[in-house]
Amino acid sequence: MYLHLGVDYMVKNSEIIAIFNLNHPQSVVYDDFVKKYGSRYKVVDASGGEGYYSCVLTNDTMYLSSISSVTLKKRAETGFLDGAAYTNLEVLKRR
Repeated sequence: MYLHLGVDYMVKNSEIIAIFNLNHPQSVVYDDFVKKYGSRYKVVDASGGEGYYSCVLTNDTMYLSSISSVTLKKRAETGFLDGAAYTNLEVLKRR
């Protein structure tokens, strides 16, 4: 299954290591993790310029998304878009 992160970015659920909340006032993830370890990963802006609310981490890529971490987590757990027919194959080819 694939999880839609925003704009034209999707990632396989099985590749997701973590989903971080970046928008909470007490969240230190952005300062303590994204800024510190961002150079170790390919950083992808999947927000479409709408601002970052979450960070989705895979083995080699850090996706910054405008979709909340709670929404992404719910979609990943419930099999969001199970059996969907994708007509834009370019989205899937990016992964």
